[in-house]
Amino acid sequence: MALKISTDEKFQEQINGKKLSLIQMSAIWCNPCQNLKIIVEKISNDLSDKIDCYYHDIEQAPNEPVKFNVKGVPTCLLFKEGKLLATKVGATSEKDMLDFIQPHI
Repeated sequence: MALKISTDEKFQEQINGKKLSLIQMSAIWCNPCQNLKIIVEKISNDLSDKIDCYYHDIEQAPNEPVKFNVKGVPTCLLFKEGKLLATKVGATSEKDMLDFIQPHI
């Protein structure tokens, strides 16, 4: 399953599922964000039965990032059933992203 788009309007619905939800808070002008987007998309495809991955543009949809105190991009937020489980700030490798996700699967 491909990376989905997250919006302020759909945010609560996207994080409330029984499946893990990974929200990548990013901006189009951020090169590290674009690099991480490729990694998150691969993880989304590889683990589609365990996790839903979303890309949230902080400029197009600024309200939810403020609620979660996102101060820099990229920031990844991991949710399950509406509860924030973990936060990871900064671009990283695929291995580090998997290490971030695996304990919650």
